Amino acid sequence: MSQNLQFSDFDQLAVERAVHLLSRTGVRAPLNIERIKSWVKQFQSQAEKTLAWLILRNLIFRTNEQLLSSMRQALKQATIHFVEQQESQGKVAWGDALRGNTGLSISCGPPSLATRGFVPPGKSGELMARMVNQRYRIAKHFPSEINVLAPDERFIVVDDGTYTGVQLCNFLRNWDIDFSQRHVAIAVSMAHKTACQALKGEFPTVPMFYGELLAPEMCFTSLCQKWVETGQWRYETPPIEVYDEVHRRNQPFEKGNGAGGYGDIGALVAFEHGVPDDSIQLLWDTSPTWQPLVDRGT
Repeated sequence: MSQNLQFSDFDQLAVERAVHLLSRTGVRAPLNIERIKSWVKQFQSQAEKTLAWLILRNLIFRTNEQLLSSMRQALKQATIHFVEQQESQGKVAWGDALRGNTGLSISCGPPSLATRGFVPPGKSGELMARMVNQRYRIAKHFPSEINVLAPDERFIVVDDGTYTGVQLCNFLRNWDIDFSQRHVAIAVSMAHKTACQALKGEFPTVPMFYGELLAPEMCFTSLCQKWVETGQWRYETPPIEVYDEVHRRNQPFEKGNGAGGYGDIGALVAFEHGVPDDSIQLLWDTSPTWQPLVDRGT
């Protein structure tokens, strides 16, 4: 079932029923109805509650299994990229190539340089590397263990998602390895166009592959404008201003007061294991008067 159900006319009860159905059918497990109700209850006025349900209706929620499905697409593209570098003769199954059956030794790891003091916020990359290792049986290493790749070695940096690209760029800047060999690639389950542009601009020899592409029009600011234009928002105060008021009223937040999340991307994204801090802050942060929809996680 699609998570972005469409309605010809805005009907809040229909939206609420759709959100509840997604939870009951397990599409958004472990995001249950009780958790949803507790989050919505924190919105006070009718306009605020309408905003809450619109956010929930447009939330992109992915379970770990769905993330792995997207990661599979990214790994496939990265592996094919490496195989094509070899100019191999004949067709090669990408899964066989990933497991080293074409003469390449491919390993993966998170964007972390722990032994050198560089650890990006969160540990989603470690989770993805572990899941990829278990699913595809390819070796997992921390990049801090590697500073030279042999001619037959390739390394895939894996993470659940990248949105601004800032953290991945910082990681690559601090990794003391020769990228000009084109032996390194990045595979993420979800990527925002902003991150794609940032990485391509600064690290053109490190290609990034993704399972899902997130565009600005799928994020909060653009959606607010769309809700007004399509008649889904029927209040005088624009939805972005209603959100800002809820956010202001519940400050101070534990991780600062950036309403649109890190880099002001304003993503509406949540995963089974947590919410990226590039999503709007009311989804994931905590204050003395506010509890998140989904815990930030690791």
